[in-house]
Amino acid sequence: MATVEISDKYLHEEQRNRVIAMAGKMFAEQGIRKVRMDDVAAALSMSKRTIYEMFADKEELLLECMKVNQEKKREYAAQVSSMANNVLEIVFRLYQYGMEEMKNVNSSMYRDIKKYPKVCEFLNQRKAQSAQNSQEFYEAGVRQGLLREDVNFDIFQFLVDLSMNGFLNDEMLMNRWTLTEVLDTVVRVNMRGICTEKGQRMLDDFLREK
Repeated sequence: MATVEISDKYLHEEQRNRVIAMAGKMFAEQGIRKVRMDDVAAALSMSKRTIYEMFADKEELLLECMKVNQEKKREYAAQVSSMANNVLEIVFRLYQYGMEEMKNVNSSMYRDIKKYPKVCEFLNQRKAQSAQNSQEFYEAGVRQGLLREDVNFDIFQFLVDLSMNGFLNDEMLMNRWTLTEVLDTVVRVNMRGICTEKGQRMLDDFLREK
């Protein structure tokens, strides 16, 4: 009896993960607004009722997709941090990760997220946690002689976020440039500004090789 219960639980979890993976892919490629629960069910050859037995509504499904995505990022960042020799190497690897991820993301997805308060609350919480880690990161960069000690990194992070948010909230700009073009420019300009000469040389070497 116990074996049957464990098997059923495993199959349910496997099915749930399939739904999250497919929905996350569709939300990213098409934008959230255009994807209906019917569409997810059809893509998986699954009944819509089955999906609603696992997720109360579209927002709950989207929230789970965001949690999985954020956890993947956290795990990758932890892996990179454990192997990197300095903070700029971490920046470079996360930059590459972000560029690859954004290649497959429809920019309208970021606008659509605002319509889902639970998802916004979760992402804001993760952003606040990330801000705490970022301060330690910047301080390490100063100690390593790669980041300037005369920079207010709280203001720096605010300006980077402002740049990206301004782009994502402006449909005209999103029709003019891609997410990867904007991220590339933001990283190049802003990172160069906070690097020491030693850090700038390392940054230039990375950008030439990428």
